[in-house]
Amino acid sequence: MSPLRIDARQIPTGLTISFRERVYETSYPNQAWSDYPTQVKDVLFDNLVFAATIHLPLALGEDEVYYNTSPPIFQPYFFQNMTMDFPSCADVDQTNTSDLLRRFMNLKIRFKDYNIKFPHYEGDASPDSSIVSLSFGKDSLLTFAICNELGLNPKIVYIVEPSLKYEEKHKTVLAEKFHREFGAKLNKVTHTTGLLRDGVHLGVGKTELGWGLQSTEYALLLLPFAHRYKASYILFGNEQSCGAYYFDREGYVCYPAYDQSHAWTKQIDIMTQLMTNNGVKTMSVIEPLNDIAVMAVLNNRYPEIAKYEMSCFTETEAGRDYRWCQSCQVCSKMYLLLVALGVDPRRVGFTRNMLVKDNKGFFSLFGGKSVSTYALTGLGRDEQLFAFYLAHKRGDRSDLVREFGKSFLHEAEEREDELYKTFFGIHESITMPPEIRDKAISIYREELTNAF
Repeated sequence: MSPLRIDARQIPTGLTISFRERVYETSYPNQAWSDYPTQVKDVLFDNLVFAATIHLPLALGEDEVYYNTSPPIFQPYFFQNMTMDFPSCADVDQTNTSDLLRRFMNLKIRFKDYNIKFPHYEGDASPDSSIVSLSFGKDSLLTFAICNELGLNPKIVYIVEPSLKYEEKHKTVLAEKFHREFGAKLNKVTHTTGLLRDGVHLGVGKTELGWGLQSTEYALLLLPFAHRYKASYILFGNEQSCGAYYFDREGYVCYPAYDQSHAWTKQIDIMTQLMTNNGVKTMSVIEPLNDIAVMAVLNNRYPEIAKYEMSCFTETEAGRDYRWCQSCQVCSKMYLLLVALGVDPRRVGFTRNMLVKDNKGFFSLFGGKSVSTYALTGLGRDEQLFAFYLAHKRGDRSDLVREFGKSFLHEAEEREDELYKTFFGIHESITMPPEIRDKAISIYREELTNAF
């Protein structure tokens, strides 16, 4: 049997990948790719192609793959990232971690040659310039706001994922308004290569395989923008709970999003520094905060930015005409956090109550099954316990808040001090340089100390 074949080439605006008689493209705006130095561009090309496609043999049940590129210098990093993501893939896809590990370790990978390219970058980096991967979710919005306040002059980039059906339409509208209000122009990367991790597009049904390399791939994709804007930092909105984990049914440690964990962000940091002669660091300024604290700081300190939030993936018809589909786990969680903080959900665009009994299945606290793997961690369950507790204290008496009062109020009251410390506390940070960390934590202390 012939191996899967990945044929890639560089084009003036980026790169294309030919796979099974279709062509997929990653295209940069405004000559960002063509202006990137040729030597490091060639290194980046090998790595981006590999990161976008190495999951394909697993998704398609193949045991061999051929690349018309050279081996990527970061192949060992991609290997670790993939393997650590398998337990989450297996849980979501209802497969086995051990089977994915066996198949991946047995996979035959061939290249056109074995001349690994090393980066030799020459470029300037300014300490007051940064790149923020902006999705308009709460985490990236707070990241932008903090960087702006700290004088890091964030330039914003949005990488379009075509498999998220209506996301680009809604975010383009938000971006235009955001630009008019804050003068921050969105650099948009066309990324039809993202379809290569869309199982439905591939004909195998929905799968998580491939999504676990997203942050790693994005960090590399952002390097041409870091070069253009002489940025010293690439920033992701990876908050404290990104390090949460549990153990799957086979006993493997399971990170719901390993590529967003703090330990892996440090590895991504090594990658971006190696690509830029130590010039570009990767970090998260919101790492010390859990989700509800992120929402608190964003809505209290930066309400003019908070109103742009769009955390829903809008991947179903329910999200066709509006940026909140109001029929998913993400919408339900965001609505709950807003109510818990005393923020009117209408301010960010909700039009109906998400705490009605019909949405019980979106909350793991009530035994819901329509939840993400993060909600299956102990931290995810306790976050819901705490948020419902705050909503109850504020006098909300929606269906699910009343059910909370009957079933969980006593537990929340007994654990009140612990829950406040966990979810409004400021936790350890390992990704920020000390000079930035100290300033960011000062802001968080100002907003969170005795605030609730």
